[in-house]
Amino acid sequence: MKREHKRLVRLALAIDEQRKTSRRPPPPVELPINTWQICQQLQRRITRARQRGWKLAERRSRRDLRRMLDNLCGHLRIIEAEILHWQGDKRPSGVGDVYADLRALQREFEDVSFDVGRQTLAVTTEPIELEGVDLGRFQICLDWSHLDQDRSRPYRVVALDPNSAASNHSVTHPHVQDETVCEGEGHHAIVAALAEGRLLDFFLIVAGILRTYNCSSPYVSLAEWHGTECSDCGTLVGDEDRWNCEQCESSICGDCYLSCPSCDGIYCGNCVSRCEACDLDICGSCLQLCVGCRAARCPECLDENERCNNCYDREAEAASEIDDCSMQTGPEVRTGAPI
Repeated sequence: MKREHKRLVRLALAIDEQRKTSRRPPPPVELPINTWQICQQLQRRITRARQRGWKLAERRSRRDLRRMLDNLCGHLRIIEAEILHWQGDKRPSGVGDVYADLRALQREFEDVSFDVGRQTLAVTTEPIELEGVDLGRFQICLDWSHLDQDRSRPYRVVALDPNSAASNHSVTHPHVQDETVCEGEGHHAIVAALAEGRLLDFFLIVAGILRTYNCSSPYVSLAEWHGTECSDCGTLVGDEDRWNCEQCESSICGDCYLSCPSCDGIYCGNCVSRCEACDLDICGSCLQLCVGCRAARCPECLDENERCNNCYDREAEAASEIDDCSMQTGPEVRTGAPI
């Protein structure tokens, strides 16, 4: 126990020393002056339109002003959060706080590892299962040499028992791609925890993201985790056996995709039609209508005048009948004059 205590003390001292040497001054505040000037211009435009009775122009300018004011308020809220972060009353964590967080991490997670030389600290989650999909354990590995530097994500989330999405093997969790977490609403909390040296809070926030599923913003939804549903037969297919229809961009499996013989494009069953002459599946871009009977035909089943074989045969028959009739009646004989 004493040996473990000493190891944690040395780690806490190293992390605290690194934070002291790398701490940077707060960045300068940049006010949204351009947005404010646009708001002033729109207000003058509204006043002028009202004075001249331009009701439509006034309504449009009011709508634009509301949108710009929303943007302005958003900018100001971000600036306020940054000021509170850098000038808040919270006391920066010291060696004792870092040590307490390290002990708490050992109670919270089954596996906590660190490497003072490489300046890394890592915890391992329990096996995570979301909506029946077993995703396995994840290791959250923090590079604590960048806790207080201008770096958005100084940590990686590594799948130890990877069960990647069938459609994208770089996605090991609905919110993790290429070992990077989509932090969503937790971004500001993570940045603040790292800047203030609150290690326990940081790891708990990231682990909380891994333990939950936000169906509105996944890299791959859990419903399609084991593959993308074929739009024709409904089976789930992975990337290696998945095709995209060039017309509607729906996913189709290797057994259902259709290749148009005219353009060699790949299509689903809903985006092709049957040529009524040769019985081949033709895409909508290549299929044409006969100028005579308006029947759907592929380019190979129309002549240079865009007629189908039936219309061509009927016209040839009609022409032949006219020729036969002319031959039977013979040349026209004039009467009434003596020879």
